[in-house]
Amino acid sequence: MKKATYTLLAAILLTTTMEVNSATLKFSDVDKIQSSQISTTDIFNYLNTNLGLSATQKPAVKTAVDEAGAEVTKLNASATKSATEIATAKTNIVNELIKKLSGGILSSAQSTKLSGLSSQLTSMFSQLK
Repeated sequence: MKKATYTLLAAILLTTTMEVNSATLKFSDVDKIQSSQISTTDIFNYLNTNLGLSATQKPAVKTAVDEAGAEVTKLNASATKSATEIATAKTNIVNELIKKLSGGILSSAQSTKLSGLSSQLTSMFSQLK
């Protein structure tokens, strides 16, 4: 009887563990957007989806993203800077973009959400070509 009980408990434990572990294999939004090459339109669409931009906010956010993207593209073309300097500059560009958007374009709730997306944005901007 004990042997049957332990066997059933082990089977339940394994089944539960497999279900929990398999749940971690699902892809998140970040995995979907991190492709080999990203455009500023992809970044804008990501912000639009996550921040719920209004019709009046969209043009201003699109312009700001395009300007930041142009700066990153110039950095990528620079042959005089080291990889560390470029990475630091890209982080600064993203931080400036967040400040610009939070400084009047977005609502306070959207600004809070945007702050939480900073690492994803840095990753996306680093993938711009």
